[in-house]
Order: sequence, then C-alpha cells, then structure tokens
Amino acid sequence: MLLRRSAGSGNYSYATTRVKARKAFLFPRETYLKLLQMDIPEISRFIGESKYKDEIDELATRYSGIDLMEHALNLNLARDFGQIMGFCKGELKLLIGSYLNRWDVWNIKTILRGKSFGASEDEIRETLVPAGSIDLQKLNDLIRKSTIADVVEGLAGTMFYKPLMEAMDEYNKTHLLSAFENALDKAYYENLLSLEIPGTKADELFISFIRLEIDFVNLRTLFRLKRENVEHEKIMAFMIPGGSKFNIDGLRKLAQAPSYAEFLSMLKEYPYWDEISGAVQKSQETGSLNPVEIALRKALIAHGERISHLYPLSVTPILGYIVRKNTEVNNLRIIARGKESGLNDEVIKSQLVI
Repeated sequence: MLLRRSAGSGNYSYATTRVKARKAFLFPRETYLKLLQMDIPEISRFIGESKYKDEIDELATRYSGIDLMEHALNLNLARDFGQIMGFCKGELKLLIGSYLNRWDVWNIKTILRGKSFGASEDEIRETLVPAGSIDLQKLNDLIRKSTIADVVEGLAGTMFYKPLMEAMDEYNKTHLLSAFENALDKAYYENLLSLEIPGTKADELFISFIRLEIDFVNLRTLFRLKRENVEHEKIMAFMIPGGSKFNIDGLRKLAQAPSYAEFLSMLKEYPYWDEISGAVQKSQETGSLNPVEIALRKALIAHGERISHLYPLSVTPILGYIVRKNTEVNNLRIIARGKESGLNDEVIKSQLVI
C-alpha cells in the first residue's frame, strides 16, 4: 500500500491543536513519584478523581480494586485513541490508523491465547483494547468463535488473514501460538513500512521511528532467545525485517553467536550499546532481562518525544502523544499491580518509564 499525497489531504493544524490540548493533561513525572508513596486505596481514589473518572464510574458496578483501575485505564485509552482517529482526516488518518493497528495485533493475540487456554468469553473480552481498526462488534464475533481455526477464518478481509493462514501449518505441527504471533507482528510492521515514499521530513521521521522500534523489538527477541540457547535458524524466523540499524545479515550474525556471553560481546560493536550497556550489566547481576527491556523501551520513547517537537504541524506530535499516553497507562498499571504484589517502591520505580 502506497501513501498517495495530495494538497490538503490531512487536517494537520486542527488535529495537532486538539492533541496539544490533550497532552497538557498527561501526568508529569512527579505524579508517579507521588503515587509510589500511596497505598492501594489512596491510588484508587486518586485515579477515580482524575481524568479517568468517567471510566471508573462506568465500570464500578462490574469491577473493584485493582481490576477496576486496570479496566478503566484500558477503556480510557481505547476511547482517547478512537477520538483522535475521529478528528484526523486524509493521509494523517491513514498514518495514525496504521500505527494504531498495533492494538488489532494485541487483541487478536489475546483472543487466540484465550481460546488456546480455555478462557471464557468474558475473560477474553475484559482484556481487549479496541483502539485499532477492528471494532468491538467484530472482536466480539471473533470471541464467539469455537476454535482457533475459526478465529483465523473470521479475520478474512483483514491484512492479518493471509499471514495467519500461512502460519496455520506450523501451528498445526507445533500447537504453539508463537507461529501466529510472529506472523501478526510481521504483518503489522510490513504494512507500516509500505507507507514509506518520499514525502515530508516529518513523515520520514515517522517511518524512522517505526524502523527504530523494529530494531528494539528484534533486540528484545535476541536477548530472550540467545539466553535460552535457541538454535539460530529458529531465532531468525522471529526477526522482523526493516529495522534502522540492524539488517538481516547483522541480525543473523548476532543470532549465530556461539553463546550468550559472546552475543553480549558482539553487541558492543553495534548501535544502541551505550543506551543499554548499564541495563545489560544490571541484568547480568540480577539474572533478569527486565532492565534491558525497560532500557529499550525508554530509549524508544525518548526518541518519540524528541521528534514530536521538530515539526509542530505534522504527524509527529500526534505520534508522540500516543506513545506518551500509552506509557502513562502502562506506568499506572505497573504501580497498581506492583503495590498489589507487595513489591518494594524502588523495584516498582525501576520498572517505570519516567
């Protein structure tokens, strides 16, 4: 799919003004530090009196405690992004809509996992975030399907149908959902990269952000699978083409590293090492990859924040807001779940992107 440009094909001035107003209501860093000092009832009260109040009130008869907060956050996120799509037009709507299709990927994965593990329709429905192009009615139709094969068939007519059908043979052999999940991720990024044609500097920055994200997704996968000593050809099946600094040959060299230690040593010669080296050392000390994954996420979000200021009347401020809004919801969820699990405040803080 090529993005065709024409004069006046996007209402950039109006849309960016609307998003700028929303950005003013995002929580600053100090809010998260304040929440870390609260107990669960205080956090619940704070969220219930904030911009999430409508969703809290709406869902209060169905949920309580941390579950109420989590569902309210998801509902607010879906509505917020849906409203943004509602006031974007033309090529701007296409760019933002293509980016928000990541929630279609999230929802399809959620439904497939639910079916695989025998979850009830309500349990599956409660974890959906209908912020992509597949509306809630269609998602409900998919939830009601009897089998995973029926769910895949129900996606006929979407960009995900063909790659899922191509992954069906592997799933039938292994019964591992990773076949489908890998196909969904690749289809999502392939669609985004197909939007790239010579255009404005801002649109080039949009695509550069996507390519950077692909690099970080591939790095995260490499860290996980190399540590598990997975054979390199199996690792390569999960690599997503189109990254900014890591081409397929470079990814293959890393995948072929004889050991996890040698993989880490090789990484020092590649981009992004300075941004993750401290996290890698901490990961080695703790035995957890969590510091590395958080460092990658922080680096991506920081990049999104930087480019959002470069061209005020373009897609980049809207992209920046979407990234920050999603980060806000994730941070609130981390704090709430961390408190519920009795984690130390410093441990919770280390997982936040602030």
